[in-house]
Amino acid sequence: MSGAIAAAVPALAQTDPGELGSLERQRDELTLQLGELDAQLEVLAVEISDLEDEIDVRRIEVELVADDIEWTAFTRQEPASTRVEIAIVGFTQGDPRQNEMLNEVRTLEGDDEPSRRRALYESVIEDTEDRLEVIDGKLVELSSVLDDAKARVGDAEAALTATEEERVATGIRRSEIADERARILRRIDELRALEARAVLTGTTTFDDPTRPALAVKIDNVPTARPQAGINQADIVFVEEVEGGLTRLAAVFHSQGADVVGPVRSMRTGDFGLLAQFNGPLFANSGGNRGARAQLASSTLIDVGVNALSELYYRDRGRRAPSNLFTNTFNLWLAGRDLEGAGTPSPLFQFRTPDQDLPSGSTAIDSVAIDYGSTQVSYSWNGVGWDRSQDGRPTVDTAGVPTSPTTVVVQFVDYIPSSADGASPEAVTTGDGRAWILTAWNIVQATWSRATLADQTDFRNPTTGNEIAILPGKIWIELPRPERAVFS
Repeated sequence: MSGAIAAAVPALAQTDPGELGSLERQRDELTLQLGELDAQLEVLAVEISDLEDEIDVRRIEVELVADDIEWTAFTRQEPASTRVEIAIVGFTQGDPRQNEMLNEVRTLEGDDEPSRRRALYESVIEDTEDRLEVIDGKLVELSSVLDDAKARVGDAEAALTATEEERVATGIRRSEIADERARILRRIDELRALEARAVLTGTTTFDDPTRPALAVKIDNVPTARPQAGINQADIVFVEEVEGGLTRLAAVFHSQGADVVGPVRSMRTGDFGLLAQFNGPLFANSGGNRGARAQLASSTLIDVGVNALSELYYRDRGRRAPSNLFTNTFNLWLAGRDLEGAGTPSPLFQFRTPDQDLPSGSTAIDSVAIDYGSTQVSYSWNGVGWDRSQDGRPTVDTAGVPTSPTTVVVQFVDYIPSSADGASPEAVTTGDGRAWILTAWNIVQATWSRATLADQTDFRNPTTGNEIAILPGKIWIELPRPERAVFS
């Protein structure tokens, strides 16, 4: 068989279901940034207005100082002219030093008039020179004041230029963010137009809501772990198989997986269990003659390796038989036109987080399940139920923990398979007890299913109401009665 199996070419995946939430977070962040930039632009506008006012004031200061300098220079002309005139008179009437000597002689001879003239002459000169000295000092001071005023104008103009440049850069940045926000809003509108509510999980999906469910049988022995694609499945059933081991039936509908596996063989119990999904596609690695015959007469649509070997491949890094993988999108493409494939109906009712828990709910920390050779436990982590198997956390091939929103422990009886007496077959019609793990609580429930064409109905035994769960991924464990405990 391995020679006929080639590496499958993955089909295009669905729209990322997390894209809308991511875009909405980006939209909110960009809206906040736009608000901050608008506030910054307002501050810059005020700063620019203040700087323009300051520049006007500084320029007026320069003009006033220049006027003071001009007036001071004008007033200097008078004492300067007076000093020139005094010098001219002194030299015209003789050397003042000679006049001074004559005046001294005349004073000694008792002639005081020349002395008075000399004193008056010297007094005028001294007064004129003092006035010039004061005016020159004031001119020096005003020159310094003028330089300072011009410097303040330059500083204000430089600050204005820098602020205007900052406003331009901020405006460009705001325009870019506004454009990016507009693009995100358009994409959000596109996704909103595409979004639908997933029938099996109650969550938002952007893929085809009318396509059939796809059930993939996945190995669950130690050598098969970690598995690929288990965290993308809407619902995962855990069935007991030979020797107290377990095998998974992962049901995909709202979301697919580029890689899923290791794909393993069918069991006769699969046909009754999965019939409730209205003609699902069924991926498997084959089965014994009796199982294949029952598959052919069931409502399941065979897209297994015997029917579509080209869509399966073996991972040479793993040991057979736990190394067969496929791609859900390729299987959907191949099975979309197959006769008998239908669209599944909701298996559960869903409630919003703000709605009350079902009556009779009891807070718990964990649940332990015993399949014989396989031990499973679930622990509440605040948002989901962390799954562990044989003492180790359940993770996928990417290392992402398996933490479904809801866990259903559906207690069932097992009978020998009609195709292989050594293989246990879960009885999933009739009725029995169940535990619904929703939020951090456990709800005691009953399950019932009249025929294979019906869906399993989970109800509150006290009220008779169907039990509503939170939207999200679901794992359904199928242990024998009395093989689980909670604490």
